[in-house]
Amino acid sequence: MTAFNAAATPRIAEVLAVAARLNLTERLLVARLLLDSVLTKEIDDESDWQQLSLSAFEKEWDNEEDAIYDNWRELYGVSAR
Repeated sequence: MTAFNAAATPRIAEVLAVAARLNLTERLLVARLLLDSVLTKEIDDESDWQQLSLSAFEKEWDNEEDAIYDNWRELYGVSAR
């Protein structure tokens, strides 16, 4: 197979045994689907973390203590151009 022990677990050995019966096109399709599943999971995880951080930021940003700065142009006499 490769330099590392790919059949390190019985489940991996079973998958490799099944893959050995597939033709090249089928193996490539399985490889693509497996890779897509990993990449999609990483993207979903990243999106979840971004959403959590955005929610926390919005909560911190929009608070009564800092509401006076919402109209900062008026407060500091700055024109809108």
